[in-house]
Amino acid sequence: MKFLKKLVKKLRKEDNQTMTESTAQLAHNWIKDADAILVTASNGLSISEGLNLFTNDKKLKEVLGVLVDKYPIQNLLSAFSFPYKNKLDHWRAIARIVEYYGNNYETSNYMSDIKDLIDNKPYFIWTSNVDHHFSLAGFKNVFEIEGNWFEGVCSEHPEKHDIFQLGNKLHEIYQKDQTGALTEADIPTCDKCGSELDLNMAGDNFQVNQKQVTKLQNFLETNENKKLVVLELGIGPRNQMIKMPTMQLVAADPNAHYITINQGQLMIPNEIADRSIGFDSSLASTFKEILSGKSFGAKTQAPKKKEAPKQLSPEEAQEQEKALQKFYPNYMVDQGFRMGTFPMYMTIDQDHPSYLHTTQYGQGLMYDMGDAAIVHCFTQEGQYYKVRLGLDKSKDEVHSFYVDPGTFIAIEDADDTGAGFSLINTEIPTNGNGAVLVPKYDTLLRLFPEQREIIERLTVKQ
Repeated sequence: MKFLKKLVKKLRKEDNQTMTESTAQLAHNWIKDADAILVTASNGLSISEGLNLFTNDKKLKEVLGVLVDKYPIQNLLSAFSFPYKNKLDHWRAIARIVEYYGNNYETSNYMSDIKDLIDNKPYFIWTSNVDHHFSLAGFKNVFEIEGNWFEGVCSEHPEKHDIFQLGNKLHEIYQKDQTGALTEADIPTCDKCGSELDLNMAGDNFQVNQKQVTKLQNFLETNENKKLVVLELGIGPRNQMIKMPTMQLVAADPNAHYITINQGQLMIPNEIADRSIGFDSSLASTFKEILSGKSFGAKTQAPKKKEAPKQLSPEEAQEQEKALQKFYPNYMVDQGFRMGTFPMYMTIDQDHPSYLHTTQYGQGLMYDMGDAAIVHCFTQEGQYYKVRLGLDKSKDEVHSFYVDPGTFIAIEDADDTGAGFSLINTEIPTNGNGAVLVPKYDTLLRLFPEQREIIERLTVKQ
C-alpha cells in the first residue's frame, strides 16, 4: 500500500512537471515565432527592480532623508503630492527620488532579459511606470501612459506650452540641496510665462505624449493580423489603462497570443483563454523559463478551451435571481462593455440594502449618483470599518475604493440628499465562478460584538 501511494504521488508529480514543461516550452515557441512583441508593464516590474512607490520602509528614509522626520510622508508616491510647508521642500523631495531611482539607475537583469526575449523582432513598450527605466535601459519604442518624472509641464498653461525635459535641472537641484545652496531661484519655471512647472505625471495638468501615442498606433496597425505576442509584466487584474485594451486587442486578432506574468494573482478572461498563458511566479524565474523553454518550478496556467456558460433552467434562474437581489438590489449587468469583466449597477434604497456578503475576487465599488452610500466592512483579521461612497469630501466621502477578497461588506443608502436611492457600480470578472459567500450570523456576532445592531440588521439569516 505504501509503495502504491508513493507511485501515485510520483506519477502526479511527473504529470504536473510535464504540464509545466510544456507550458514553458509553448511560451518560448510563441515568443520565438512571433512577428512582433508588445511588452506591457506596470508596478510589478518596478517593484522587482527595487522601486516600490507604495510601501513605507527603510528606503523611504534613505531616499528622502530628514523630510520623513519633518513631514508624515507615507510612501514615495505620496511624496510627489504632499502639501509641504514651502516649495523648496516639494522640489527637494522630487529631486531626491529622481536622483536615487533615475539619474543613478543602472540597467537591471530584468531589462536585459526583456531585450533577450525581444531579440531583433519589432517591438513596442507600453507602460504605466513613471520611472522612465525602459528608456534609460536603451529601449527606443516606449509609450509612458502616465508620463515620467523627467518631464515637466507649465502649471498655468499645460496644454498650450511645451513639455519640458527636467533631467539636468533636477540633478542640479539635488546637488544644490546636498550643499545647502538651494534657493527659490532654482525652482523650475516655464520659459514662456514664468509659472512654476509641474511634473508631467498623472494629475490635472498631465499631457500625454502624442508622438508616443502615434508611434504605438502605427506599430499596432503595421502588425495587425500578424503573429503578435503581448508580454504582460506585473500588471494587476484591476488595471484598466493597459490590461483591458490589450486583452481586447488579443481577442480581436486570432493570430495574437497573450502571456501574463503576475505573482499572486492572474486574470485571463475566457474569451482569450485558448491563446493565453499565465505565470503566477516572479519575473526572474519566469524569464528564465521562457528564454530556455524549460520549467524551473514556476506556477503556470496553460491555454484552455473556451468554457460554454452553464445554462440554468427557468426555475434555477428564478431562484438565483431571488438570492442575488439580497446582495445586489435592483441590479443590472452590462455584458458587452469590457473584456474580462461585466460591469454591474445596483440601486440601494432604505428598503433594499445590500446584505453582508463577500466574493472570491474582491470588489471595486464606485459611486454613480443619488444619495451617498454607507459601506460596512468586516475583515478576516477581525477589523470593522465604514466607508462613505459619494462626492462630498467635507463628509469624508470617497468616489471609489477596493474591497479585498474575503472582506464581508454590506451597503445601505445614507438618505442624505433627498434622492431616496444610491446608484453604485462594481465589476464581476468573467472568469470567476460567480459565488457569493454569506457569513454565519452567530460567528460574525461573536467576532464583532460592538457591531451587533449592524449585523442583526444586515445579515441574511441562514
